[in-house]
Amino acid sequence: MLFRDIEITEGFIDKMLSSLSDGVCILSAQEPKHPIIYVNPAFESMSGFSQEEILTKPGLFLNHVDSKTSELEVLYAALLKGENCHVVLRNERHNGELFWNETTLSAIKDKNGKTLYFISIQKDISDDIHLQKTISDQIIALESAKERLEGLAQTDSLTGLFNKRYFNAQYPTQYSIAKRNNDNLSVFMLDVDFFKQYNDHYGHLAGDYCLKEISSALKNVFKRTSDFVARFGGDEFVVYSVGLSKDQALVSANNLLEYMKDLKISHEKSDMNYVTLSIGITCANWDKFSTPTELLEQADSALYHAKNGGRNKTVMYKPS
Repeated sequence: MLFRDIEITEGFIDKMLSSLSDGVCILSAQEPKHPIIYVNPAFESMSGFSQEEILTKPGLFLNHVDSKTSELEVLYAALLKGENCHVVLRNERHNGELFWNETTLSAIKDKNGKTLYFISIQKDISDDIHLQKTISDQIIALESAKERLEGLAQTDSLTGLFNKRYFNAQYPTQYSIAKRNNDNLSVFMLDVDFFKQYNDHYGHLAGDYCLKEISSALKNVFKRTSDFVARFGGDEFVVYSVGLSKDQALVSANNLLEYMKDLKISHEKSDMNYVTLSIGITCANWDKFSTPTELLEQADSALYHAKNGGRNKTVMYKPS
């Protein structure tokens, strides 16, 4: 038997629509508010309303104020113009429960193109929406965790400065900036004078506090966008800086020594009676360096001379 041989009766249509698992409504296109003139059992189950309660209700009676305005505008325009549309709406069941309703609206026209009815096929997709939200929340949580892990991989947990590992990875970037601008690249290496004695005398908690205060001092002195400050390990700190002349580098380092003097962190085991720093600097045009190791060795050599020269001072590296 071919489809054209089937007798399409009202009972046949009702039986066919009643077998569908999706909700089906037929709306009048010719009457105001497009009242519902037919619903299948799946729509009754989905909405919580009986057929008697639904019939003659306006076609959009389930809509809730939480529906997106843009989706409602699409639906209203389709009803007004006698067109098809596909929207997702926030609807409300008979018991007040809200659900997400995926609605496909199709216009049924006569032979002259006049819209007589709309058939609305509706599907409860709340579980899908909730799953999407759960997945979205999990993605956001994973991205947040990733950012935190990346931050931990880059920063020193005590001081909040960049750590040695991340500092070592910065040389190509700093070198490229200096090369592009045909500028100087400076490295400052510094450590705390008599820090072992400080820890032994005041305790490790006080030592941690001291390192945090020094970190704050570094951030306040080296705050140019081209300054890169890191804790190198223990009581040793290091700074990359692009664009400073030797005189400017010395000024920055001496400003840090003055800053420490103003802080006056008590240190009874030091000759100065307060916490001081020794600083070694290397500074030259970008084309004078070949490797980051060379830079650090020069700064470390200058730091060695600062320590042996009485501490609480700055020494600029001088090629032999």
